[in-house]
Amino acid sequence: MLSTLAITFALSFSANAETSLQVYGPGGPAPAMKACATAYEKSTGTKVQITAGPLDKWQKQSDSADLFYSGSENMMDSFTEKIPNLDAASIQTHYLRPSAILVRPKNPLKVRGIKDLVNKKMKIIVVNGAGQIGMWEDIVGGLKSAEALNKFRANIVFAAKNTGEAETKWKEDSSIDAWLVFNIWGTRNPDIADIVPTERNLTIYRSMGTAVAKNTKQKEAVLKFVDFVKSKDCRRLFEKEGWF
Repeated sequence: MLSTLAITFALSFSANAETSLQVYGPGGPAPAMKACATAYEKSTGTKVQITAGPLDKWQKQSDSADLFYSGSENMMDSFTEKIPNLDAASIQTHYLRPSAILVRPKNPLKVRGIKDLVNKKMKIIVVNGAGQIGMWEDIVGGLKSAEALNKFRANIVFAAKNTGEAETKWKEDSSIDAWLVFNIWGTRNPDIADIVPTERNLTIYRSMGTAVAKNTKQKEAVLKFVDFVKSKDCRRLFEKEGWF
């Protein structure tokens, strides 16, 4: 016969297994968040469903959310304006990732940094939305030169609304030479891109954070998952994807 302790644990695990947390956010942090969700379910029995993509993909479902995550402080601020169910007082920032340049495998144009994107004639992708609003201007502006901004702009052949759109363009159009983005998009695409770090004095960082949903009926379970996101176990999963 099962011991009283074993029965109690089994009942507890069964109850947790019936719990399903609904988490919504952008595609950038999604691989790391999904890895954390899988690890959390294995550890606790609580299922965490990650729905990832641009806001317009899941905004209509946001009333059913238990937790939100973002890809930058600016993005989180935008969420607070567009998602009534988001509790702004619960916002926490957890991880950062640096800007980087993605180039074709083996770096055929020998790109070494932002100065090459300014001074060489090439085709560049940028993102002008989501977690990268103003990103290329922030980076190239670090050169403190209007001429550099003009030269860089002349090389831009595609400005995506979000990083997923930019990734599709990169994969479909092999004539694109460089993609100014975050390192994590190279980490997940090692077969189609090499990562060139941006110069240290020009590198910028954007964050990943969480916010609890006002309507959640599982606040205790949500806060436990947020604690796990901040834990060493989850940090290792984020670091594997290029976050710190």
